[in-house]
Amino acid sequence: MREASAKRSAAIQAIINRPLIEPLIFVALALVFIWIVRPAQNDWLEIPLLTVIVAIPFASVWLHGDSLRELGLRFDNFWASARDVGAITLIGAGFVLAIGMLVGSAPSLETVTLRRFLLYPFWGLAQQFAMQSFTYRRVREGLKAPIPAAALTAMLFALPHLPNWSLASVTLLGGYVWCRLFERNPNLFTLALSHGWLAVLLRATWPAVWLHNLRIGPGYWSWTP
Repeated sequence: MREASAKRSAAIQAIINRPLIEPLIFVALALVFIWIVRPAQNDWLEIPLLTVIVAIPFASVWLHGDSLRELGLRFDNFWASARDVGAITLIGAGFVLAIGMLVGSAPSLETVTLRRFLLYPFWGLAQQFAMQSFTYRRVREGLKAPIPAAALTAMLFALPHLPNWSLASVTLLGGYVWCRLFERNPNLFTLALSHGWLAVLLRATWPAVWLHNLRIGPGYWSWTP
């Protein structure tokens, strides 16, 4: 029994010593789910794989002993983070609006509802947890440098959004900026608000033929106006 326990401890330590492997496996499984498993519409494959994918970030947090403060689940730096994130979010909103106006896209005001403004940040929180608290932190530990870590995390974040090039492009840019903001003031709540509200604005102002209703994977091509 001691030998088996020692082997488990060695395996866990090997994972901890190679933190970059964890987000790579996470994204690889997400791509398998998006491109192969979900299109097959087989619950016997879809549910177990989705469970594993969702469990990976939480297992990583447990294995590495990350604290809530390190994960960005905190309020002591909320206003410091909100100042920086708010300023960048306003710039991002201006960019999104300018692109929409430049291509002559008529704003879809029916998509801008109070319900979406309230609910989208929760989806943003889930994505920011996976991106910042898990992926960025593990990549940061592996690369030992914040700028390359932010760039790689942004690329890993954008990859599952293909072949939706419009969405992948904004998630690449947004992902990098959010990682740099998280490095400065680790706070998931401000990033979740930024993520959610910019997503609502994006859907309201960019042409539908660009976004395909935010579809990714094979579903991107099955979208019809």
